[in-house]
Amino acid sequence: MGAIISIGNQKGGVGKTTTTAITGYLLSKKYKVLCVDFDSQGNLTQFLTQRDIHDYSKMTIFEACKNMNPTPYIRKLTYNLHFIPADEMLATLPMLIHQNPSMSSTILRDTLHKVKSRYDYILIDLPPNLGEHTINGLVASDYAIVMLQCEPMCYDALDRYIATMIHIKEVKKLDLVLCGILPTMIDSRTIIDKTIIDRVRREYEGVVFRAEIKRRNRIKEFSITGIQEYSNMDTSALRNYRNFVEELEQRVQA
Repeated sequence: MGAIISIGNQKGGVGKTTTTAITGYLLSKKYKVLCVDFDSQGNLTQFLTQRDIHDYSKMTIFEACKNMNPTPYIRKLTYNLHFIPADEMLATLPMLIHQNPSMSSTILRDTLHKVKSRYDYILIDLPPNLGEHTINGLVASDYAIVMLQCEPMCYDALDRYIATMIHIKEVKKLDLVLCGILPTMIDSRTIIDKTIIDRVRREYEGVVFRAEIKRRNRIKEFSITGIQEYSNMDTSALRNYRNFVEELEQRVQA
């Protein structure tokens, strides 16, 4: 049975989608991986495919949840790397679950459970909010990764996200594990980035990943070109993510 891992923070623009895509890509070199786009913006879908999200109209995670069957909506990128796309229809998920109140927080979990045994890892890219999509994503997860962009507003959001996760875990009686906090988009030239990382490492001792994702222009280009490993620049850009993925494997298997 595979591990379901959600990647989130209610703050937008902190690297959730990029981290989900690259982590899925790197893990798929050894494991069977399913990436789930659970954000109605469909950014993960675009990142992984370089296609318009409307190419997948009516073949998305929304329809998978509606029919409680993900299998027809899974798309293969490589032999080991699969994904379920998203589009704007996912924004109407609250309307769907309000028709079935007993499934209000479990519809994603119940949907993904039907294919969980086929994969070693299932990664969920969560939207930048603390609404019903994020609650469903956390309830579906075995592990949660919290993103930390080293800027004050994201730091302020960190406590609220973790508090929400703990509350959901207690109310729903989940086995959800905080896998770690991942510092991303770090600019080593600035004092504030180092100050925030040092503070978070003190406040969440042992929880923050040792790996740190530096800001790289090449990473931005991957959203247009797709993830590549053709040049030294590509290798350098992926190095921080490789370190993170190695650490993630250790934490999930521990």
